[in-house]
Amino acid sequence: MVQSMADVREAIFAFIAARNPGLPSGAVTGETSLVTSDALDSIGILDLMMHLGDRFGVEIDEDSFDLANFDSVDALAHFIDDRRSDA
Repeated sequence: MVQSMADVREAIFAFIAARNPGLPSGAVTGETSLVTSDALDSIGILDLMMHLGDRFGVEIDEDSFDLANFDSVDALAHFIDDRRSDA
């Protein structure tokens, strides 16, 4: 089954909600930075990348691990979607 970028975004939001159950609903939007917000800590970001890599079948190596990809939830969703397209 081919999954859309909306599926990637939803997976990111679901991961954040599961990892941070005390976060108020709507506190994380597509524009929320994963680097500067309280949505995830540094370990959470690494866990999220492994989760997305496993779920969407993309390899995320050191060279592609750029903080610009975490500028927002939407930026990360685009990054993962692009990686899937390259696979």
